[in-house]
Formats: sequence, structure tokens, C-alpha cells
Amino acid sequence: MVAKHYAAIFKAPGSKGFSSAAFVGRLPISMLGLGTILMIKESTGKYALAGVVAGTMALVQAFFGPFLARLIDRRGQAEIGFPSLAVSTTALISLMLCVRFDEPTWTWFASAALAGAFQPNVGALVRARWTKLYTGTPSLHTAYSFEAVMDEVVFMIGPILVTFLTLQVHHEAGVGLATGFLAVGTTAFLIQRRSQPVPHPPEHHTGPAAIAIPGMRVVLACAIAIGVMFGSMEVVTVAFAEEHGHSDWAGLLLAVYAGGSFVAGLIFGATHWETPLYRRIQILLAAVLVTAAPMTLAPNIGVLALVLLLAGFAISPTLITLVALVEYLVPAARLTEGMVIETTGAAVGITAGSAVSGWLIDRSGAHTAYLVPVAGSALALLTALLGSRWLRPGDPAIE
Repeated sequence: MVAKHYAAIFKAPGSKGFSSAAFVGRLPISMLGLGTILMIKESTGKYALAGVVAGTMALVQAFFGPFLARLIDRRGQAEIGFPSLAVSTTALISLMLCVRFDEPTWTWFASAALAGAFQPNVGALVRARWTKLYTGTPSLHTAYSFEAVMDEVVFMIGPILVTFLTLQVHHEAGVGLATGFLAVGTTAFLIQRRSQPVPHPPEHHTGPAAIAIPGMRVVLACAIAIGVMFGSMEVVTVAFAEEHGHSDWAGLLLAVYAGGSFVAGLIFGATHWETPLYRRIQILLAAVLVTAAPMTLAPNIGVLALVLLLAGFAISPTLITLVALVEYLVPAARLTEGMVIETTGAAVGITAGSAVSGWLIDRSGAHTAYLVPVAGSALALLTALLGSRWLRPGDPAIE
């Protein structure tokens, strides 16, 4: 039954091609940050420098992402995507060479900043193509769900690949493979021009920017809070495993969490939901909070694994619904911009969550630090509840 729902969305011409290419093109989202940290740490022994360089890439991408997306909406995916891809891949190669030959550290930061500023958000681009195919139909929900499940796969295999290559093969091998995935996958995606959305020239952009839509501000705030939860969850789980003498189990624990989300995403996408989006996001965020809270009480690795598995079940459905809200709230002429705003918010939250949880771990330990993801999920739920009037169907604020 589940397989039939997903098979149906691939009957559209070109859908298999652009979706498979997009999967390869967005593998780097789970590899570049970690790969950069490991590459610089192995080359210099300095975790702090490694984290700041990787953070620079992420924050610059978060800042410039919406502007790049706006250009893509106006000029077309291929027209803007190819030049930005060329700059981003060149900058990543520059970063590897600068680290390899111990060039001045300012060149590392400059290369990282350029790579982040011009990296195309393939996840937003592929969802825009699905929207073109299935807008206004139940199949769009299934397509969004499929891409959310692919995101989970990306985050399950990407860190494993980049860690093995960087630590066992060569310091630059992990970032090198990620750069290859970005170049090959994104190129294969962009050359499929028939399926790309029709560009909307500036004269079609008569309404406000996506971020000026009240409902999108609610979505952005929710995305930041969810990002805090994600960013802190990874850091605290690693620390928990170390504190219990099983640091080598950290990856398995995170894979269990992603696995629960993977399964839930498959089931959620194959189910037709009548509940309005604004109510659905509130229910799902409540589930995220309820399943995250027991992490603060887990006495050992085994119990934590079970808690993480259950907590994972709420993640993909929540992210799928958040993307669906973007599609509902923003006009077609600003769809890519809207989706990038959502992913940018999550990226900012991840950075903040990692920093706050790391600070709390140093002072109070992992058990206490699990309060950070719980607080993030609570803040996301509160935001969705207080901002519900801007998310409701038919509300004048979002017409």
C-alpha cells in the first residue's frame, strides 16, 4: 500500500531523473560541515578553529540563501544554479588546497564563506519541481514526504562516509567526495530543464517578499526552534555516550533516531490527512515535545536508544508539514525563496543549539543538557500555537 503511493508520483515524466539527481546533489548537506571540522582538526589539531571555519560556511549560507533563492525564482533554476554551483565548487576546492598547503587562515575563511554563499539549496529546488507537477493535489503531500525521507537517508549515510574517508583515507577525502557529489548531482539536476518551474520575472513579484508574509514569520520561528532541537540533540547524544563509556555508540544512537524518522516519514507520506495544516503542525510539535522530554531521564544507553527511536517518529511528519505550510503560504513566484527561508531558519537554529548545548555539557553534563532540545521543541510548539491565526486557511493575513 505504501509503495503504491510513492510509485504513483514517479509516473510523471522526468520525475525519476530529477529526484535521483537531487538526492546526490544534497548529500553534501550532511557532509560538508562535519568534513570541514574533521579536515581542519586532523590537519592542525585545533577543534576551535575547525568549528569557526565550518560555522562561517553555514552562517554565510544561511544569510545569502534567501537572496540566491529569490534570483532563482526570477531567472530560473539552471540560469542561476550553474554559475552559483561553479563558484561554490571552486571555493570548496580552494578550501581544501588552502588547508592542505597551510595557507594563511584568512584564506580558509574566505573560501568557506564563498562556498556557503553560492551553494545551491538542492532540497528547495527539487521540492519546487514537485510543486510544479502536483500543486493542489494529494500527490504533493506524498512527494514532499518522499523528499523528507530522502533527507533522512542523507543524514544517515553522509556522516559515516565523510568520517571514514577523512580519518581513514586522507584528511581532504571527505570534503573532496562531498564536493564531487555537489558538482555531479547538482549538474545532473540542473540539465533537466523541462521539469524546472517557469521563472517569474521581477514584474510578477508584485506582492511582499516571502519573509514579509506573517505566516512565514511563524514558520521561520518554528524552524529556528526545531533547528535548536536538532543541533543540540546531536551534540548532547555524543556527550551522553562518552559519559557512559561508549563513545563508539554515538553514531548508532543518532542512526536509531534518524531511522525512526525515516519509517514515520514513509508512513506519513502514504496517508491522506484531512486535518488542516495549522492544526496538524500543532499536533505534531506537541508529539515532538512529549517524545523528547524523557531524554532528560534516560539512565543508560539502552533506554536512551528506545527513547530516541520513539522521538524520531515525530520528526519527519513535522518537517513535511512545515514544508507544506510554506507551499500554502507563499505565492508560486516566491516558492523557492520561501522554502529556503525555512531551511535557513533550521540551519541557524542548529548552530545555536550546538553552541548552547556544548556550553551546558561542560558545566552540567549531558543529562542536564538534554533540556536544550526539550526547550527547543517547547518553543516551536508555543510559536505554532500563538501564531495559529496567521496559519489558518482563509485568514486574511495570509491571503
